[in-house]
Amino acid sequence: MGHIGQLNWLRKRRRVLEDSLAARGRAHTLSLARYRLHRAITKAISEHARGVCLDAGSGRSPYKRMLQQYAEHVTSVDVEDRSGETDIIADIQSMPQLPDASFDTILCSQVLEHVPRPWNAMREFARVLRPKGVLILTVPHLSIIHEAPHDYYRYTRYGLKALCEQAVLEVLKLEPTGGLWCFLAHSCSLALTCTAGSVPPLRWPVWLVNYALLVRSLGIVDRFFGAPGIYPCDYLVVAHKSKTGA
Repeated sequence: MGHIGQLNWLRKRRRVLEDSLAARGRAHTLSLARYRLHRAITKAISEHARGVCLDAGSGRSPYKRMLQQYAEHVTSVDVEDRSGETDIIADIQSMPQLPDASFDTILCSQVLEHVPRPWNAMREFARVLRPKGVLILTVPHLSIIHEAPHDYYRYTRYGLKALCEQAVLEVLKLEPTGGLWCFLAHSCSLALTCTAGSVPPLRWPVWLVNYALLVRSLGIVDRFFGAPGIYPCDYLVVAHKSKTGA
């Protein structure tokens, strides 16, 4: 089996597991990286989401319900409808369906690494944001190859700051979510859950072991020894459009 075949094999098993977890509202418990990212995103949503919201690259729409608690209206955009709830089929690099200055909040989580021209996506976000509108963005720094062949970039804090500045977006917060152990634990969780956890009778016992040891327990190790300043697993960015912005 070639590397593409191996990736497809793992992808199929991962999707089965993710669908099962998502149906129970536990998609974020798949790995420590997912868990830490989920906590950062939900905190950012509670602090910044308001008004009319765009869920950009919404995928399975894991945050739509939470966004609806804080926003007046949520519009989901993606290149395909994977959740059955996508409102607009569009590429975030070009969204002519969306008028200028039409959103107060944009959430874009773990999407920007999958677009070949992320600077175009950032300009589109700035275009459709209203003055003082807020972008909540997450991207990976340490990550395995995923969604191949559409896996193009990994980001540093310096690259993220440059992308925001080019789009005339002011960075309010830029912080890592997890460190080196977070990344290593993610790979171990995928290996465990996509092999032993893909056997139906073992799925939930394996999930429990994974959650107890590789998510919660190893999370303590990562918090003290993960060195996120030099080994960031993912980044969370909160930026806003100034009144004189694009």
